[in-house]
Amino acid sequence: MWSGTAVQIGGRNDPGLNVNDRAAEAPEAAPQRVSELLEQLSKTWPHERVSLGDVTRLLGERGYGVLMFVLALPGAVPGVASIAAIPLALVAVQLAVGLPRPWLPRFLAARSLSRADFARMVERAAPPLSRVERLLRPRLMILTGPICERVIGVMCLVLALLLTIPVLVNLPLVVPIALMALAMLERDGIFAMVGFAAGAVVLGILFGVGWVSIQEGLQLAGKYLGM
Repeated sequence: MWSGTAVQIGGRNDPGLNVNDRAAEAPEAAPQRVSELLEQLSKTWPHERVSLGDVTRLLGERGYGVLMFVLALPGAVPGVASIAAIPLALVAVQLAVGLPRPWLPRFLAARSLSRADFARMVERAAPPLSRVERLLRPRLMILTGPICERVIGVMCLVLALLLTIPVLVNLPLVVPIALMALAMLERDGIFAMVGFAAGAVVLGILFGVGWVSIQEGLQLAGKYLGM
């Protein structure tokens, strides 16, 4: 996980970081796939630590997708989901209101890994991510355009807020977020549809179960109160 080790970014009084406000030092012929960019970053990054802000700046306009994908992963871990949900919701609400690029609070942008730990993480994550990326390609790009991205942001915000409820199962909430994040990374409208539909199904089930539980609770209370 990203540690709390501070990385100096901007001035001392800066409250946060726009992840695209400065271009990261990228190779001249930058590869297109996120897995390739991460592998190249792990091999060529010149500093001792790699921050979350560094990673998202390198990915440029795909900052929203990569941030949501990275932040969604801890949400699948029991006991960590409620903590990961807050920054995830912060990014989702910015996408929903149409900010051109995500803004991170300083403490979150400065979260970092040592270069060696980052390289090991990329080495483990890149192969499965690369396999998923083979299924991704730009198609039905209108579904990842500005208007649809706002809709995706609203869906991800609702799912992220539900992650803060400790009694819920986390994985069904995280998977749709991850799918929509990958869709934005590669401008894949099909993946965006699948992720949004999965999120809608999860929300429908949760609200259905919640409504039935409320009705049963009211009936039980009515019996005890003689209503």
